[in-house]
Parts: sequence; C-alpha cells; structure tokens
Amino acid sequence: MAKITLTGFMGSGKTKLGKILSNKLGIPHFDLDEEIERRENKVINEIFHLLGEKKFREIEKNLLKEFLDKDEDLILSLGGGAILDKESRDYVLKKSIPILLKGDLKIFYERIKNENTRPLSGNFYDFVKLYKKREKIYNEIPIKVRSDREENLVISDLFSLFKKIEINEPQKIFVEFGKSFEFKKNYFLFSILDEMVFEIYKDRFKLKNFYLIEKGEKSKTLNEYFKIINFLTELKFEKNNSLYVIGGGVVGDLGGFVASTYMRGIKFYLIPTTLISQIDSSIGGKNGVNLKSGKNLVGTIYLPEEIIIDPSFLFTLNRKEIQSGLGEIFKYSILRNNGIFNFLEEKESLDFFEIINLILPSIEEKNFWIKEDLFERENKRIFLNFGHTTGHMLETLFGYGKISHGEAVSFGIVFSSFVSLREKLIKECIFNRILNVYKKLGFNYKKFLKIKGFKDFDFYNALLLDKKSKNKKLNLIVPIDLGNLKILNDFEIEIYLKYLKEFNHILEEL
Repeated sequence: MAKITLTGFMGSGKTKLGKILSNKLGIPHFDLDEEIERRENKVINEIFHLLGEKKFREIEKNLLKEFLDKDEDLILSLGGGAILDKESRDYVLKKSIPILLKGDLKIFYERIKNENTRPLSGNFYDFVKLYKKREKIYNEIPIKVRSDREENLVISDLFSLFKKIEINEPQKIFVEFGKSFEFKKNYFLFSILDEMVFEIYKDRFKLKNFYLIEKGEKSKTLNEYFKIINFLTELKFEKNNSLYVIGGGVVGDLGGFVASTYMRGIKFYLIPTTLISQIDSSIGGKNGVNLKSGKNLVGTIYLPEEIIIDPSFLFTLNRKEIQSGLGEIFKYSILRNNGIFNFLEEKESLDFFEIINLILPSIEEKNFWIKEDLFERENKRIFLNFGHTTGHMLETLFGYGKISHGEAVSFGIVFSSFVSLREKLIKECIFNRILNVYKKLGFNYKKFLKIKGFKDFDFYNALLLDKKSKNKKLNLIVPIDLGNLKILNDFEIEIYLKYLKEFNHILEEL
C-alpha cells in the first residue's frame, strides 16, 4: 500500500469519501483542514481572516509534508487549494497516490452552499470562477474519479484501484497500486535500473550495488550486455544472489538476457515501470538485444521469479510513452473478443483511471496466448506478433528509438488490416472500425509517410531479418474479423510492398 491523497474542488466529497475508503482499506484517515484547525486552535475562516491566505498556505504546505513524510500508510483529504503550490503538488505526486475527485460544479456547489466555514466559496458565479482558475492545476493529477455520482459507485471505483492481484500461471505476477513504496523496507543487493527511473524514484528503493542503463533502444546492445556481466563479475555476484531489474522494456529485455545467461541462469525479479512493459514486454519471458541489422535477433526465453507491477510508476510517463503502451493494448483488443476493442471504440478519450483498468485485462490476454506455448512451438504464441513484422521493419528503417515500439506496432496492425482488406479477407466496415480506433488513440500516422523515401531493397533487407520470414517470403498475421486472425504463409514481399505504397496514398488523403 502507500499514502493516498484525495484532492479536488470544494464539495467534491474528499473528507467523506476518505473516511469510507479508510474503513475499507484499514488504514487511518486524516483531513488536512481539520488538522490545521486542531494545531492552530482556530477554524479555517479565522486563520484566513487573522493571518491571511499566504500564511495559511504556508501552514498547509508544512503540515502536508509532515504527513507525507510519515512511515505509515494513510489517507489524507486535502483542502481544495492545497496543491496550488508547485512544491506541494510535486510532493503529493512523488510521495503519494494522488486522486482527483471531479464532477459537475452545480452538484458540488449544492453540497456546500449553506456552509459558512469556507472562506473562498462565495456565490455560484464566484465558485465557478475560482474553479476555472484552478482547473489546469487540478488536471495535473493523473487519477481522476467522478465524485458527483452515487456514493457506492464512487467508492467502488476508488476501492478497485487498490485491489491486490496475484497471478501464478504461467508465471508469478503481482499487481498492486503503490507496492513500490514498500521497497525501501528491504535491500536490493544487485540491481539494474533505467537511469531516468533512478533519478525520479531513487527514494523508493534501498539499493546497494546497482548499474544504470541509459534510456532508449540504443542501450539494448551486446556491448551493454557485456558491461553488465563485468559489473556483476567484479562485485562477485554469487549463484544464490538475486538480480532486480527495474525499468521499461529495454531494461527488462537486457536484464532478462543477462539473468538467463550469466552463470547459466540466475534468479531475477522484474519491476516494469512503463505501460508497455507492464502489459506486454515483461510478460512471457522473452528478452534479448538488438543488432544493427535487426531487432531482438539475439535473446532467450527465461522467466523471472516474480513480476511486480505498480501502476503508480506510470504517473511520470510522457504522452509518447503512454501511447506506446496503447499500441499493444490496441493489438490485444483485436486478438480475441475480450471486450477491449468495444471499450476503446466507445470512449472519446482515455483518462489515466481507464488506462490503469486496462492493465489487468491486457495481462490476461497475453497470458492466454503464452500459457500453452511459452517457447513458441505450438503456433499459438506467434499471434502475439500481430503488427510486429511491419513494426520491427519500421523501427529498423527509422533507427531504434526514433519511433516508439507501440506506435510502430499499431501502424503495423492497421497496415495488416489493409492487407487483409486487399486480399478480400476482411469486410471494409471492420477495417474502418480498426482504422477509426487507431486514429482515436491519437497515433501520429503522418510521420510514417517518411517511408516513401526508402528504396525497395531497404524494405527487403529489413523484412528478411524478421524472425517470421522464411525462404525470402513473409508469414504475415492479418485479421479476418475482430477476434479472428489468420497467418498468410509464404506471402510475397513484392505484394506486401505494393500494398504498402497503396496504403501510403490513403494516409496522405486522411
């Protein structure tokens, strides 16, 4: 667990909901305004009147930090203006799981209009005006829950965030919001970390011997692999030791490859910190490094002892990283009729709460394909490569790290759907639905118009290095309906390139 902060505008229900959530989770609740009144022996209105708002905010900030620096877990309901100060806001984002309670301002105003204890409430016009001044800052809180609904629905949403999930087959996976706040209780004797994760979250870990990896695909090389091997050797890493691998897909792939080969296999624990690693790359044991000529050409399948997933790491991801993960979720939505596609299709946009709730169904979808075909010998796990033939080709041509894996794969999914359309395997209405969800997810397909600048032999070289190619032909996975895919064996590269050029013309007109 962790510290949970509830923030939002006046009337959003922070105190009442905090108390209910406290009873359900079994951790204490505190209201910051009530604590200020107790400490100052004055009500909030008096403090504002006698000391002024500036002094009140100073008292508020100091007490907020005091609570968030405590060792024990707790729920803290904040005043509506407690996160206006950037230092306080950053502290809340770093030290707690922050939840914004949002909703209809008319409903919020009705709840508080007869109270005379709120110094800044005023009439409804002033109420809305004050909210508009704060709205941009409120929106910086990643998790947003509507609290203008029936109380049981709000509590259900809040409580759903903190359910502990344990999966044991085909591998051990733990999903728990805020789990990383507990890491400091125990030493991680040997660790490999993404340098950006270290910079942001080093206070959550108790590290002794650690190796930092520079962010990005450029680090997923044999050269970096040998540096880590030397690092472990010099520190006299022993067979009974464990390696903790903390970071996104690059760190997970590299660390897993090290663990699978050093001393013929050592125990390692995987802590994925990006959306794409939490729902895809950490699951299933695939790891490895890139060569100049192609992606993931050297690697193994080797499972960690445990995968520990804490969605709170996603707070600090930029939009590009989130979209990379959405690319794999997009793939899962088409693989089977699991409800994900309809969910994506119905939503105008995805907020953080909804993205978090897609983590578990995504893990379950991947597990479905790997549990009976871990080593890809039964021709089942191969369907997880949907979109990857084109995606890996684009990553190779553009240069590793120039485009994210998820956006490359999502383009590959739409293009594979177009191939299916041209081959008369899928209905045009289904293709259009797939294309519309792709566009709705916000992928910048215009950047792929750059492929016009490559020659046919560039495409040939990249495609023939794909692990699914055979006898200079492709085994291309295409959808023939939502939830129904097919492998086009021995697909001619010339036809593939012909369709790619046609698809490019369609993109130009979108």
